[in-house]
Amino acid sequence: MNYTITDERLMELFSNLMKEYSYLDKAEKSYDYYLYEKSRYVDFDVMNYYRDIDEDWEDDAWIFQVQYDRGDIGVDFELPILRYAEWSGQGEFSNVKSMFGKHFEPLLKEWFTKTYNLKEPIKTVTNEQE
Repeated sequence: MNYTITDERLMELFSNLMKEYSYLDKAEKSYDYYLYEKSRYVDFDVMNYYRDIDEDWEDDAWIFQVQYDRGDIGVDFELPILRYAEWSGQGEFSNVKSMFGKHFEPLLKEWFTKTYNLKEPIKTVTNEQE
């Protein structure tokens, strides 16, 4: 049996699964550190999104990170870049990713832009810092 699902319905399903990420705290953050693996300095500015900024600030356990300006990270990507957390345990979004497969990142791009009312739509989605 074949089923057809509209783009609108797919986004609705995705949005329902992402509801817990719709009201995150956000804060500007500047990173300036030495990356030993690549023997170079890294300097870039981002907007980080946290579950609770007061609880997470020291660990810097962001859920999403948006980079609007060029820096030493993300040089090969089109700005703005949306990064999503993959470093905690199995990854923050592993279940949602497995459900939506290759559609996860395009859906995330659209969902994030709408949910956080961005003036400029997200161009790149990744879980990598480079």
